[in-house]
Amino acid sequence: MQPTVRFCGCQPLSLTGFSERLSMALYRKIPNDPDPSYTKAKNAALRLLSYRARSENEVRRRLQDRFTNSAIEKALCSLRNEGLVNDSTFAKQWREQRERYRPKGPAIISQELRKLGVDREVIQDALSGFDSAANAYKAGSKYASKLSAANHTVFKRKLGGFLQRRGFNGEVLGQTVERIWSELFDPLGGTINGDSQYD
Repeated sequence: MQPTVRFCGCQPLSLTGFSERLSMALYRKIPNDPDPSYTKAKNAALRLLSYRARSENEVRRRLQDRFTNSAIEKALCSLRNEGLVNDSTFAKQWREQRERYRPKGPAIISQELRKLGVDREVIQDALSGFDSAANAYKAGSKYASKLSAANHTVFKRKLGGFLQRRGFNGEVLGQTVERIWSELFDPLGGTINGDSQYD
């Protein structure tokens, strides 16, 4: 059975090796240290990581009220060395989780990662090669099945609004709306009059 980690209460994400490293770190005896708050800070960080993967800045923020900066930085250094905190890996896994379970546009994913304290360069790297069209189609298809075929304009407005709230825009949004409309309600491929309001 593959190890799993939960992101924001969503579906579990498989992380090969992460759970094993976390288990080893939880049970490994921390050597005696002149700063006992380091041991407590690291144990608190490990408990946080046992619920779900987190960014380095997120762990730091959660520990700030309870521990000294030096204890937090020592704990984070140790966690980085053990491979339990890595913003690059975290950002890529966050993107994969979003693509798999709840597709969102790159702007929303980037915003979520920035709120979690991930650097812009790391986010850009994680989002390189992001397929907006495929993700918009996946997000829109499920939502569109609930919409009525009575009126193309209403369909376009509702599905377009949904996709915009999910972080998709521009050409991808317009093409996705038309593709889903034609697949659901115009299977013969007839053309629909009217320009997209999203171009």
